[in-house]
Amino acid sequence: MSVGEAIEFYLKQNGLTEKVDVERVISEWPKIMGKAIAENTEQLWFRSGVFYVKMKTPIWKNELAMGKSKIKDFLNQEIGHELIEEVKVI
Repeated sequence: MSVGEAIEFYLKQNGLTEKVDVERVISEWPKIMGKAIAENTEQLWFRSGVFYVKMKTPIWKNELAMGKSKIKDFLNQEIGHELIEEVKVI
C-alpha cells in the first residue's frame, strides 16, 4: 500500500474524506473561480450537500447566482466526484 492509499484509507475510516474535499475546494476557490470572484467572496461553507457562497455585494451575488449550476460542476470536477448537490449564493 502506498502512502497516498494509506492516507485515503485513514480518511475514509474516520469520516474525514468529505471535510478534506471541501477544504481543498475552499482553499482553491481563487484558482477555480478566478481572482475577481475570490476577492469579492466574503465566506464559503458546506453543509448537507449544499455549498454556500456569500458575496460582498449584491452585484456579485446576482452574477454568481446566474451560474450556480456551472459553479457546482466546476467544484465537483475539482473534487473528483459528485459531493456538492447544490450551490447557494447569498
